[in-house]
Amino acid sequence: MPGKTIFVRAVWGLVSGALMAVSVAWFAGTVYREGTLLAPFAALALALIIPFLLYEAPAKRFVFALLTSALLSGLSLLTVSLGGQATGPTVFGLVLVALAIPLGIDLILQDFGTRLTVPSLFSRSVVAAFLVAVLPLSAWIIAHEHSTAVKEDMALIHTVAQNVSPQGDSIVFELVDPRQKDRLRNLVSVRTKEKIYSLSDAEVESVVEERTVRRKSSKQSQSEVISREQAERMRLILSLQGAPVPDDIVLFSHRGPITTSELRVSLEKKKPS
Repeated sequence: MPGKTIFVRAVWGLVSGALMAVSVAWFAGTVYREGTLLAPFAALALALIIPFLLYEAPAKRFVFALLTSALLSGLSLLTVSLGGQATGPTVFGLVLVALAIPLGIDLILQDFGTRLTVPSLFSRSVVAAFLVAVLPLSAWIIAHEHSTAVKEDMALIHTVAQNVSPQGDSIVFELVDPRQKDRLRNLVSVRTKEKIYSLSDAEVESVVEERTVRRKSSKQSQSEVISREQAERMRLILSLQGAPVPDDIVLFSHRGPITTSELRVSLEKKKPS
């Protein structure tokens, strides 16, 4: 029986570590796709570090650290799937939730007189499976997300590059789809010979276009209105902060320090009338 118990603990540890690795690797890929890396990975580091400060037993430290990081990853993925973003205050709030779940269970058990202990064999199995699986899984998922990001970002840049023009000391992006506004502001920047400007600093204006469809026949003296449609478009006005408008710019998208796509765009300066 002792041999069977040891085997069961080792197997459960390997399975648990592998599941935690899958959650964290998926989280890394999702964060890379969203493009904002600093806050999510800082939150992940907190989720790993705080259990080491709260517990003394090494086995419990390692298991709770990996469990908290897996919970944070799962909660972040749920947030993204529901339309949210795992960035800024949101992801740090999720850290508190991920820490509260295992800590709360541990405290409740202590109130009932049961002390939660983690066997060392189980802990070693969890850590071994996690370390073996998390790096190759993360690399594979991020590589897949990178190839997808390159295609999507290039299509996005080509779309906005068709309606860009200089106005005064600013660069104006016309006819921006409101659904693309957040991606443009989070992922796309403008590079000139002197400086790099982020579209997150651009001023946003809303433009409503109204289209009227009329029908006129030979028997009617006046045209008949068939339908009216309104389409909302955005304008992004990027100030060059007093610098002269260049002849061309480079639009590029990035995930953290990694450039995924870029396109050189010529600016046609309009002569004053």
